[in-house]
Amino acid sequence: MNLKNQEVIVCTHCGYDTNPVTATKCQKCGKPLGLSPAQTSNGVGKSKSKSWEDWLLTPLTIRLSLGLLFLFLSWLIYCLFVTVSNLNNAEDVANSGGNTENIATDLKLYNSIKDVPNVPEGRFNYGGSLPFAALTAYGLNEAITTAHPKFRLIYTEPRNSKPGGRQGIAMLLNGQLSFSQSGGPLRDDDYSKAKERGFQLKQVPVALDTLVVFTHQDISIPGLSVNQVQDIYKGKITNWKQVGGSDLPIVAFARDPKVANLLNELLGKDLDQLSPKVQIIRDYTDAIRQVASTPGGISFGGSAPIVGQQTIRSVAIAKDNSQEYVQPFINEGKQINIPAIRNGSYPLSRRLFIIIREDGTIDQLAGEAYVNMLLSREGQQIVEKAGFVSLR
Repeated sequence: MNLKNQEVIVCTHCGYDTNPVTATKCQKCGKPLGLSPAQTSNGVGKSKSKSWEDWLLTPLTIRLSLGLLFLFLSWLIYCLFVTVSNLNNAEDVANSGGNTENIATDLKLYNSIKDVPNVPEGRFNYGGSLPFAALTAYGLNEAITTAHPKFRLIYTEPRNSKPGGRQGIAMLLNGQLSFSQSGGPLRDDDYSKAKERGFQLKQVPVALDTLVVFTHQDISIPGLSVNQVQDIYKGKITNWKQVGGSDLPIVAFARDPKVANLLNELLGKDLDQLSPKVQIIRDYTDAIRQVASTPGGISFGGSAPIVGQQTIRSVAIAKDNSQEYVQPFINEGKQINIPAIRNGSYPLSRRLFIIIREDGTIDQLAGEAYVNMLLSREGQQIVEKAGFVSLR
């Protein structure tokens, strides 16, 4: 029987292509025929398995491929964004001493104190480092009151009557201050204590301060190196003749490192080597009075309370152990040697900070407003008048 021009069923097992349309099993291999009838033996209607090329070109596959490509490109862009962000954050952390808490993000530079927005109303306590008192003396608080009369500041001393930067930070941690003033940066234990209390601390530099070493007026020496000053306070140098002066015992005065940052700024990690003969004084007024009345006396501190003082002698300082002495003051001791501070040739300087308690309260708003006022162009002009070096 000729089936060439009749409908046939092609066996999918052996390929036999002349099974009649009525057959249920392949006449050649005997396997069941599961396909619908094919048309004719000319090949029309024969079942063909799709090749990989055909499958890849189907619309559904194309859409899936485009979707996966889009996801992959999105992932690459995300990775690039994260990498750049991490690099920027790493730079910010490096510039801020390794702690993300001390990166200020809500601060802007304004021309005048009056331009500063979001200044809260109320009475706000502040305190801390004593050199900041010069800002008040040169009109900062008065300018703030004129520009923002409902923003009232109250200087608050500690209960033990020993004010200082370290004491100010302790008072801020204990909720006694809205913000504090500090002559040195925050320490790791400050951040830890803040976290234990459920908030963070942020430090913002607002000025440069010159650390000035001063002696009794009768002490006549060309200058001291930083290492020699350190050795005096460690008790390794005990007589002025060891540094080119007369045969006279050295009597060193300093503020208590528990309440002030000065000795830590000078000695750093060697603070535990402080000589037991160093006499602790309360404040700058006491330091100047004691040195002026003690033959062989020496002390040091921020420039603002010392500039222009006639009862003591400021000392030129050299880096490390060199003899390249640089004076902290110019114009007969009436003006800070600002060029030497800015270019680093005068080796003893520090940054002054405002410490803000980041707790989402009105105290945080007060601290940030105060910083913005101090960093304004008008505020920085007061900074220079007060005996500091501005940051602008």
